[in-house]
Amino acid sequence: MNKIFRILKKFRVLIALAIFFAISAQFLDIYHSLPKPYYMYNPTATLYAPSLSKMLAMGSLAAGSAFITFTICALIFGRIYCSFFCPFGILMDIIRRIGLSPSKISFLKKTSLGKFCAKNFGKYKYVRARNFIRYFFLGIAILAIAFGYKHLLGFIDPYPLYGKIMGCIVTPLLAESVNTIGLALSNIGVYSIKPVDGNPAVALYAFGFALLILAAISLATLLRGRLYCNTICPVGAFLGVFSRFSIFKIAFDNSKCVSCGICERNCKAECVDAKNKNIDFSKCVMCLNCAAQCPKGAIYLRLNPGIKKLFSGKKSESASAGASADLKKSPFPLHRENLGISRRTLPAAILALGGILCSAAKKDAGIGKGLGMGKGKMRNAGLGIGGNCKIDEDASPYFIEGERPDKRLASPPGSGSIESFLNLCTGCQICTAACKSQILKPSLSEWGLSGFMQPFMDFSQGFCLHTCHACTKACPTGAIKFLTSKEKLLVKIGTAKFKKSLCVVKTDGTDCAACAEHCPVQAIEMIPFGKLENSLYIPYVHEDVCIGCGACEYICPVTPHKAIVVQGLKVHKKAVVFNESMRIYKPKEKKKTTPTQNAPAPSDNPFPF
Repeated sequence: MNKIFRILKKFRVLIALAIFFAISAQFLDIYHSLPKPYYMYNPTATLYAPSLSKMLAMGSLAAGSAFITFTICALIFGRIYCSFFCPFGILMDIIRRIGLSPSKISFLKKTSLGKFCAKNFGKYKYVRARNFIRYFFLGIAILAIAFGYKHLLGFIDPYPLYGKIMGCIVTPLLAESVNTIGLALSNIGVYSIKPVDGNPAVALYAFGFALLILAAISLATLLRGRLYCNTICPVGAFLGVFSRFSIFKIAFDNSKCVSCGICERNCKAECVDAKNKNIDFSKCVMCLNCAAQCPKGAIYLRLNPGIKKLFSGKKSESASAGASADLKKSPFPLHRENLGISRRTLPAAILALGGILCSAAKKDAGIGKGLGMGKGKMRNAGLGIGGNCKIDEDASPYFIEGERPDKRLASPPGSGSIESFLNLCTGCQICTAACKSQILKPSLSEWGLSGFMQPFMDFSQGFCLHTCHACTKACPTGAIKFLTSKEKLLVKIGTAKFKKSLCVVKTDGTDCAACAEHCPVQAIEMIPFGKLENSLYIPYVHEDVCIGCGACEYICPVTPHKAIVVQGLKVHKKAVVFNESMRIYKPKEKKKTTPTQNAPAPSDNPFPF
């Protein structure tokens, strides 16, 4: 039996690593070269909380297939999701392996580092479940989902935390390292390394926050294993409820167990009580460490004895004897449910799951208003930029301090509205890593305090390409829905606002037209400025045609305040397709003259030119 568990453990490790690298590929793809099938079968869709969020956002049970599947799996095998599929949990296992490596490597074992790691890391002991803390955070998660504050999940849910580490640390460091190495090689005539497009750097606060998360989770993992999974993680708490009633469970064979404690010391979930031969199944993540490490083969997989009781109404003698013996030994009445299924608690858990599934029909438009969506953000009207700035009634209430007042933040195409985007986005940073133009950046206070680390569109870094669908394909929560190229060209996320007093055509008396040349929908027309003989033309914006992609703002050479900026919309609209009848300036055609009227005067010179 011990050999079988060792094989199963290796199988689990292989699956976990495959899933981990498949999900991490989106963050490591700095050249945006992943094939289309990858996004067609995006592995992120297999994650528990993102699947639930997408199901609720789209109102479709099919979108939540992963959520439903892993919940059913918890009723059969326990919390296998936490060890097989959760990237944050797998990251913790990798950190644990790295921390223990000095005590395992032969030439480091006897060093002070190896002895320190062996003494302080990797030896765990049974700790009673802190259910109050677990269910407190689970309650916060349920309330956040029910009242439309899903962005709060970004600070307790495992995938957004993992995304913040990868998107704000790994991706920018990898891209900047490649650029630095490529530049160094180009100086000596080697051009084999292609530079990364755009500006992959993130703000210092985003990098520092992600680094703090990584440091905290690393310390907790090295000292206490899956401490986060069994205290803060709402997914672990929710699956733990169903794991109590799982059909198959790990159990002790009392005839073989010698109470050596090896299983308890190797249990990273701190759920094995070797002294009382008891296992807290609500904490067990089915890592199989206990069974694989047991030298006597005293741990095995058995059918839940409560199953027979549930269907037959009778206890088998062996099950009854085992249960009574375990209860006598265990001083913790809290673990009585580990031995069978309660007739009251199981229906309650199933009803809770049914309520979540029924709420999948609830559309994101009616979920509720996000935090920080209040008004009263219309200050900084006088920036010395000349004249008043027009702010439309349907304009976004969010802006960047110090910029033009009519420059307002827009939500990405496919989000539908700023409210929907902020409510559904968990700040996992997958869209910031996927963005080919590198314009999606984690926010500090751009969306208000409640929107901390949720991405915003920074047109100073680039503009939104209508042929790019990276963020819409990568978003796992439904905050950004997929759009085709044709649909994206008609989605109006904002309106370009031109200020003549700032344009170089007026201030310097020189031609520019950069904004018109870069507009993908012909929303900017160049019309005569001043006298025609001066040959100067100045931009005119067809606001109904503009889609708010930011190309004009990005390319405008005026500093510090751009002459043309994007004013984001609260709710996205459909743009009008440009046609020639919309032109403001229509130059008059010169009258055609006959050749005799324009014939040159006769000359004796055979080469008049």
